[in-house]
Amino acid sequence: MAEVELQNDRLQSEESSKGLVVIVDCDGAHQYYTSMLLHRLEYRIHTSSNAEDALDAIRRMKPSHVLTEISLSGMNGLELLKAIKRNPRTYKIPVIIVTSSKEKAVKSACVEEKCSAYLHKPIDTDVLYAAIQKGTDAKPRQFIRLQTHLNVLVGNDKAMLSSVISDYISALSENGMFVSTSHPKQVGLQIPITIFLKDKKIVVEGLILYSFKREEGPLKTSGMGIKFIRIKPEDQRLIKMFIKKEITKN
Repeated sequence: MAEVELQNDRLQSEESSKGLVVIVDCDGAHQYYTSMLLHRLEYRIHTSSNAEDALDAIRRMKPSHVLTEISLSGMNGLELLKAIKRNPRTYKIPVIIVTSSKEKAVKSACVEEKCSAYLHKPIDTDVLYAAIQKGTDAKPRQFIRLQTHLNVLVGNDKAMLSSVISDYISALSENGMFVSTSHPKQVGLQIPITIFLKDKKIVVEGLILYSFKREEGPLKTSGMGIKFIRIKPEDQRLIKMFIKKEITKN
C-alpha cells in the first residue's frame, strides 16, 4: 500500500505546479533557458536580473526555491544567499547556485552559507531536477516526469489492436507513466504495454499501481498509474533521450 501511495504521488497526471522558483541571473539568454526548463518541469517562474529586486520578491512570495548566479550587478549571489539564510522568515528556502564561476573559494563560501546545491553552467537538466527535488521533497523523484501526449496500447487483445487507439500517455518517466483512459484496469495487474514513441515502438511490461474512474481520483480524471517492471535497457535509454529532448527543445 505504501508503494501504491508513493507512486500515486509521483506519477499522477495533470497535477498543479509544484511550486514557485525565483531565478536570478543578469544573463538574459541563460535566464530564459533556465525558465523554459523549469516551466516544462511544471514549476512556476519569477525572474529577476538583480539580487535587490529578487530579494523583495522572495520576501513577498515565499518561493519553493531560489536559483541564483554569483556574478550580478550590485549585490552578488553570495550576498543574496546570506540575506536569505540570515532572515528568520526566509532561511528555510533552498537556494541553488547556478554559476559560471570556477573559483573554489566562492564555492566554499556558498556551501558554508548553506546553499542547497552548487551547479556549474552549462546546466544539465537531470542535475538541476535532482537538486530541486532534493531541496523540497522528503522522497525526491529519481527521474524526470514529462507531461506529454503519446499513443499507447495497454494489453495485447487482438480486437484492441485493430481498433482506433483512444488511450494515451499524459505523463512519462523512465520508470513509469500515467495513462489517461476511459477504461482503467484493476490495481495489481501485470500487463504488456506498447508505447508509440514518435517513430519508435517500445514494448514493456507494467504493473498497475493505482487506478481511477472518472470523478473518483483527486483530479477527477479517469486513468491509471503504471510502473515498468520489465523494460529493455536500450528502450529505457530511448525514453530518457525523448524526455530530455522534449524538455530542452527550442
